[in-house]
Amino acid sequence: MPLSPKLIGPAISAITGLITATSMSFVGLAMNYGFQPDFAIRWLRAAATSYVLVVPMLVIVIPRIQRFVMRQAGLPAR
Repeated sequence: MPLSPKLIGPAISAITGLITATSMSFVGLAMNYGFQPDFAIRWLRAAATSYVLVVPMLVIVIPRIQRFVMRQAGLPAR
């Protein structure tokens, strides 16, 4: 089943948010807290919190960035 064109932006935001939230929370926690015995649970909690905060922001920001880049490239913005 193909993805609806209306869901392309939110899907990109969700995937980008997942990658960003998990990787940045891992690095930040590892650098500041270290690999303590409760690292995994702290990381999962931090990643989930980051994901909930980042995805709505990406849903708002990504289309604006895309339009800006398209205009700078001289292409019609959707």
